[in-house]
Amino acid sequence: MDIVLGTVQFGLSYGINNRIGKPSKSAVFKILDAAWENGIDTLDTADAYGNAIQLIGAYHKISGRLFKINTKFKNIDISSIKDKLLLDIQELRCEKINALFFHSFNEYMQSGAGLLELIRARAEKLIVSIGVSVYTNEELATVLNDPEIDIIQLPYNLLDNDFQRGILLKQAKEKGKKIQVRSVFLQGLFFIESKAIPPKLEMLKPWLELVKSITAASDITLESLCLLYPNAQNYIDEIIIGVDTKEQLLKNLVSLNSNLPDTIKNTIDQIAVTPSFILYPPNWV
Repeated sequence: MDIVLGTVQFGLSYGINNRIGKPSKSAVFKILDAAWENGIDTLDTADAYGNAIQLIGAYHKISGRLFKINTKFKNIDISSIKDKLLLDIQELRCEKINALFFHSFNEYMQSGAGLLELIRARAEKLIVSIGVSVYTNEELATVLNDPEIDIIQLPYNLLDNDFQRGILLKQAKEKGKKIQVRSVFLQGLFFIESKAIPPKLEMLKPWLELVKSITAASDITLESLCLLYPNAQNYIDEIIIGVDTKEQLLKNLVSLNSNLPDTIKNTIDQIAVTPSFILYPPNWV
């Protein structure tokens, strides 16, 4: 299982449980140093992540290190795709884009000739892979049948779990797709005290309390459980984690050094949250 470092926190104050805000440039560089020194070689970024791309480019210039870059375009005119790729490659100070994602399923569905432009860019080796970021199982079911899509990125965590996603993810793997998961901490919701959960998410309280009861009955911390669960699924290739500090990153990596007992994995596999739409952060607004 590979770890990809998410960079949305670098450019935006992100997450329902974020009390720190954006880290400073110095803090971002310390996070990137720690990532590189601990074997993480890929970053996940996007145009929509504030000045994250500029910070990554500055780090590449100053450090001489070069991460592989996964990025996302948003609302780009078809005729400008190649120019935008070349501009991002220049700004990121990298040789090519590792994976270019459609930022949403709707953008993928509406792309038309845009997908053909990405296929050409892949042939020209400006990008290595084409991906789509999805939320729902309906979106996942559509994308996994497209032979031109190399990577599918989606939420996956203790509640948005094997019960919710497993069958489709296994089908995607059978079709040769790389599976990359995000939101393993559910944007920090797992760590919020019950009394602080927003009213619109009240229906998730029993499930959040169930997760905490699982950790209380074991020697595994909640943070470790959030990471070890997706890490235990053989149909997942990469986990995206986002952090606010170097110390947080190192703590996460230590958590991944353990194995998840099958009994706990099987218990979480069977957690069945309904209705599933409440698991998708865009529905929390």
